[in-house]
Amino acid sequence: MPSNHVEESVGARIASYRKLAGYTQRELAEHSHLSLGNIRKVERGERLPTHGFLTTAARTLAVSVEELTGQPYRGQQRSDERAHAPIAAIRTVVRAFDLPPEWRPTPRPLGEIANDVEEATRHRAAARYTRLGQALPELLEELTAVVHTLDGDRKRRAAQMLASSYYMAHCLAYRLGYADLAGQLDDRQRWAADLSGDPLTVALAQWSRAGGFQAAHEYDAGLRLLARARAQLAEETGTSSPAAVTLLGSLRLREATLASRARDDQATEHHLSEAARLAEQIPDKNDRVHYHLTFGPVNVAVHGIAAQVELKNPEEAAKRASVLRLPSSLPRTRRGHHHIDAARAFLAVGDRDKALTALQDARQVAPQQTRYHPMAREAVRLLAERYRHAGQEVRTLATWMGQAVA
Repeated sequence: MPSNHVEESVGARIASYRKLAGYTQRELAEHSHLSLGNIRKVERGERLPTHGFLTTAARTLAVSVEELTGQPYRGQQRSDERAHAPIAAIRTVVRAFDLPPEWRPTPRPLGEIANDVEEATRHRAAARYTRLGQALPELLEELTAVVHTLDGDRKRRAAQMLASSYYMAHCLAYRLGYADLAGQLDDRQRWAADLSGDPLTVALAQWSRAGGFQAAHEYDAGLRLLARARAQLAEETGTSSPAAVTLLGSLRLREATLASRARDDQATEHHLSEAARLAEQIPDKNDRVHYHLTFGPVNVAVHGIAAQVELKNPEEAAKRASVLRLPSSLPRTRRGHHHIDAARAFLAVGDRDKALTALQDARQVAPQQTRYHPMAREAVRLLAERYRHAGQEVRTLATWMGQAVA
């Protein structure tokens, strides 16, 4: 089994698992329908793999994407340990979700818990993983107890907050690289969402669930799930509220993401166009956040750039990224993710300076998200490998991520 050292590149891991499976590079290409030239360049560390490449390679080699990327990145710093420390407690709460309420500590009043849910929501939007993780185990424990003891509207309100907390825990587990836990949290989120009776909370749970199909390279199933969720939400709420527009638009954007990873240009463009049409309904044209999801013209543009990267149109992605300006009001998670995608596009077209700037911007707005993002880490590694005399700025980034640079 390949080692889990931070120094090992994604390409090296793919090569190791390929050899364990008994494949030559040509045989892997034949079985996976990936380009032989692309496999060679990724394994040599000369090219960043797309998400689609990683999921296809993982599926062919019968391993997880996390095994190929080396997640979770535990690191050697105390800050890494603090970020990962709450995972064990979250696992405990997830296992005990259906145990009777008398087995749990007495929860605080629902209003006090609600204040802490709002604070955790701010931590998630800012990608403050350590502080989010510290808050979640107690929130999940208390809200589970409340859901089991209350009735009527108060139970539904508590269930909505519990579904929201499960969503935040899923985000944390996924970003830190705990795919198994993220899947369990998806299940718990849907359970709580159904108890809430709120169609928007249910839609968020389905949006989150589609991420599991996305990670498993089961794009058709994910697209069917999203289309059904969108139709159900439109039937129940229409576009009667700003929150409904945000959820409907976000479902469209996730459809665009899945379609781009399936390499379906036409479907990708269709979903992006429909999302843009929904964004036109926002009176001031400023992106808004509802139910943790961001939607508006800027986020549509951000998804369009990411889609071009996945569709292997890096020139178009780089062109758009060069002119797009993100407002400071956009959540840090969205800005950080965009800067990482922009860096991937700039690397693909050989623009070293813009790639480095994009990665530095990502670190500045969302440091923990950037530190634990596999594409950001691989982009820094590729910068260091491709540009041997890249300078102190690249070495600083690599050291910060816990990577060895020659």
